[in-house]
Amino acid sequence: MNTADLTGNVLPDVPATDAAVIYEVTLDIQRRTARRFDAWLKLHLRDMLKLPGFLDARLLPPDQIAPGVDAGSVRRVVQYRLASRADLANYFSQHAARMRAESTRYFGQCLRSSRRILDAGGRELSLDQDTAAALAQPLLRCMNCNALLTGKYCAECGQPSHTYSAPLWADIQDFFGNHFGFDTKLFRSVMPLLFRPGFLSREYSAGRRVRYINPLRLYIFSSILFFLVAWSTTSPSSFHFNEKPTPTVKTIQASKPLTPAEQREIRDNPYLTESQKQTILNAMAGSPAAASHAAKASVSKTEVTAAPSLSQNDTLTGSDDTGNMVNGTFFGHKINMTQNELKTRVISAMESYLPKLMFVFLPLVALLLKIFYLRSGRYYMEHLIFALHNHAFIFVTMLVMVLAHLLGQHVSWMTAPAHYLNVILGWYIVIYVFLAMLFYYRQGFFKTLLKYLLIGCIYWIALVGVFVGGMMLIITYVVAS
Repeated sequence: MNTADLTGNVLPDVPATDAAVIYEVTLDIQRRTARRFDAWLKLHLRDMLKLPGFLDARLLPPDQIAPGVDAGSVRRVVQYRLASRADLANYFSQHAARMRAESTRYFGQCLRSSRRILDAGGRELSLDQDTAAALAQPLLRCMNCNALLTGKYCAECGQPSHTYSAPLWADIQDFFGNHFGFDTKLFRSVMPLLFRPGFLSREYSAGRRVRYINPLRLYIFSSILFFLVAWSTTSPSSFHFNEKPTPTVKTIQASKPLTPAEQREIRDNPYLTESQKQTILNAMAGSPAAASHAAKASVSKTEVTAAPSLSQNDTLTGSDDTGNMVNGTFFGHKINMTQNELKTRVISAMESYLPKLMFVFLPLVALLLKIFYLRSGRYYMEHLIFALHNHAFIFVTMLVMVLAHLLGQHVSWMTAPAHYLNVILGWYIVIYVFLAMLFYYRQGFFKTLLKYLLIGCIYWIALVGVFVGGMMLIITYVVAS
């Protein structure tokens, strides 16, 4: 007789063979947790079918299930068909502890289970002592390398036997007790980070941590790389101040051409724009025509003093008024500096403090996830791991977008492809984060979508608030210094 799987599809009967066995698991879950359990069970079933020897899995319909003893619980019965008893023995020795630990971690005392083994015809098999013990409770194994555990640490790979479903303080000690180093785990983590939403967070929370790079290290590495490239490719001219043009500027005069050392000092002056530097150099070239052109081209009121190595007769004099000066007060601090100096200081402070502000923002994101998934049974550290992985992915993707934009600026025929690539990557970030929430928290599609939209709105409002507050602190620091 055909039965239906967890998605409602009809599964055909697999021909019975003498070697095939049925591994039946009876699950009693409390009614208040039944909907969340059913959503989790669908994904758990797919994970089980990826194990060697599993042929199919069937969820028995309610009319074929004996009622449970507890009226406050609902019963689910899953039958897994395996190719042979050897495959079942391999499952008990290699995978059972890990798969059962996942259900225990998610549902704890809300879930009770029992198991039995049937032949291909549905008759219960007699069990030897070892198999009966495996059905009752398997030996504890390392979640990373599957070796038998004899203490707090695995004797094979050294991973602690505890999981990240633990109090926050123990996890903080574990996080910050590691040095910031990288090895081949980075390369094993990049592909899942980019193309498997929620996978790394799920693996790390499930205890398989040694094979992947630490989430904190991954975040720090990706954020440093992004900000390093972003700041190095961002021109100071991207930041504008309101500059008022002036129609009168004195002609720059020079009694002799500048030496190469003097030209270099002018080019390295941080308080001059590129156009101002070129204007001065052209005027000092000794050509009356060039000096006249430079005087007409100068539109900003700027007072410029030549390099100290110039003689008194070679002093460059700009406008006598102060149109290029920034004067006023900001939070009780007086501002009296040129616009170029203020711009240079603000950009330098942003390069230093914005990455730190983003790092401080992460615990707030984890707290927001904790509030929205309060009934998920996850600890705060698990939400923080999820936030670290997602922000690391965002930084890596934005790094690719910055490089694509830079390529489009310098290679004319790449301008359009770079633009479309950035549009695609922008939408990919939006879809990726939603899928990561769906696969990591394992709730329904529409429920996850609603939470995704609400969290997204709060996230961007908080991010803008943190950014604006950070910019005000940066400007205050610049002015005070």
